[in-house]
Amino acid sequence: MISFSRFEHDYDKSYFNFVEPLSDDFRVFIGDREVPVYTCRISAYPLNRVWTGYQRPGNQTEVVSFVNIVSDEPVPLTITTSVPHERLLLKPYSREIHPLEEDGVISFTLPDAGSFVLEPDDYHHCLYIFNSRPVPCPDPSSVTHYFGPGIHMPGKIVLHDNESVYVDKDALVFGCIFAENANNLHIFGNGVLDDMGEGRINKHCYESYTVGNMKFYDCRNLRVEGVLLRDSAIWCINLFHCFDVDVRNVKIFGQWRYNTDGVDIVNCQDIVIRDSFIHSFDDAVTIKGIDRYADTNNENILIEHCILWCDWGKTCEIGIETACREYKKITFRDCDLLRAGNTALDIANGDCAEVSEILFENIRVEYNRFDTPEVYQHTDDMVYTAQDQISVPHLIRFGNPRFRNPGNTALWGLPGELLAKIDLTGITSGAIHDVICRNIRVYYDEGIPMLPDGRYNVPIAIYSCMDGVTHSRIHVSGVTVNGTPITTDNAVLAVSETEDFTLTE
Repeated sequence: MISFSRFEHDYDKSYFNFVEPLSDDFRVFIGDREVPVYTCRISAYPLNRVWTGYQRPGNQTEVVSFVNIVSDEPVPLTITTSVPHERLLLKPYSREIHPLEEDGVISFTLPDAGSFVLEPDDYHHCLYIFNSRPVPCPDPSSVTHYFGPGIHMPGKIVLHDNESVYVDKDALVFGCIFAENANNLHIFGNGVLDDMGEGRINKHCYESYTVGNMKFYDCRNLRVEGVLLRDSAIWCINLFHCFDVDVRNVKIFGQWRYNTDGVDIVNCQDIVIRDSFIHSFDDAVTIKGIDRYADTNNENILIEHCILWCDWGKTCEIGIETACREYKKITFRDCDLLRAGNTALDIANGDCAEVSEILFENIRVEYNRFDTPEVYQHTDDMVYTAQDQISVPHLIRFGNPRFRNPGNTALWGLPGELLAKIDLTGITSGAIHDVICRNIRVYYDEGIPMLPDGRYNVPIAIYSCMDGVTHSRIHVSGVTVNGTPITTDNAVLAVSETEDFTLTE
């Protein structure tokens, strides 16, 4: 079975039908059937700033394309594009699918379900190709909020105990989902949930004033499966003090607004993010601790089989807010990083937690010659001028940069005093220990310069910003760059204030 999304609006109160725009850049066919190619907005370049009370201007963004296919068998695609190009990139590279172009027609077959990005030369004018297994709804009458084929505008959807949301593959839903103190929630389907109608009114993302695509406080037994999340107002999926959460086969894309992190996991336990595609403007997946929930550790968290694309910031991140006693038993496994922001694998222990039992395993990172440096926007009239520079992200960066300074206001304008309400006795503030990174494969584009001594420029850094705080037992093994093993002999390495660090084949 092969099908695809077609968003059509029936209207009965005016003669002005809502039409979802189609792409001018691509035409896509499955056999003789043409697949509608829709559009979304992404960041045009990595220029960012702290929220100033108004949204990011449109001239820092651009329109790209996407198709949403639903299938349980191989999908043969033929594609034509009006975008001039010299080479075609089909990502992730690890899937080893090579497009063939003859007489202006691009062809390849998707052997099974997955998410892909077709890039003519670079990410500008890219095409997201989402190919998902069907997520059916056996009994629509059993679903609390059922969105069948069509275009729907419910706005904010508030869920309570034992409620559910279904989004049909032909449904485009303009709204967001919110729940607090709710148990046994299920959100599923193959359609699109779009948050474009929500405005942002507050500097911080912790509060409920702005939802984003989905926001949950103090929830248990939450399942999110299959849905596509577009154009969030802030963080896309927000998990605050949640337990027993399973997010799988979700697609986060078309994100361009300030603070559009992909998934934020805040003082949570027993969380799984699996088989998902996450293209965020800000951090892709980040695990945080905040004052309100500082009594609850971040524990038993797994992110695996995901495709991650970070425009700005960190891709696989712990921190920078780490207000809790412990982070432990956290794993990032078998993920493809299409763009790594400024850091691929990051621990930023910015508050008081003890961070340990962390595993980064079987990670594939793509370094691209068209990635440009992050620039902070200081004034409204400042423009991005680094288009001709090549950005080289840190592969690994572990440290404890301060999120705030005691007794003062500091970074992010937050009060400086860490919570007095939790007992920090016995906690070494800012310490990181027992971290393993293994089997990290880096693709280093041929257009990226090597260092003058002939080494690959793939930085690894471990450091401490706090007097008397030393990290320990951090072991890195199996790092390769274009197949070349990286060891202490050829690494771009900066390690300090760390006991028992190893970097081996």
